[in-house]
Amino acid sequence: MALTFFKTPRNKKFNYRPVYYDQKKDERDQRLKSAFEEENADYEKALRERMRTRWKRTSEARSRRASNQRLVIIFVIIFLLFYLVFFI
Repeated sequence: MALTFFKTPRNKKFNYRPVYYDQKKDERDQRLKSAFEEENADYEKALRERMRTRWKRTSEARSRRASNQRLVIIFVIIFLLFYLVFFI
């Protein structure tokens, strides 16, 4: 064993485990749970919940599609500007 005058610091150890949250899986499990409950006799409430989730899903898809269209239009405009600047 070597004789040392100064202690070198050791690496710190952490017990960190990252947690992954899947919102779609959580919503799916909630829908399955409500579908299998026998007390869920309130048809109107279940219908409203289904309509709300369907509307949310379609609104997300609509906004994603609009964003993609904007991106394509911007790329086309940039391409046309480069074409006009460098080739004309």
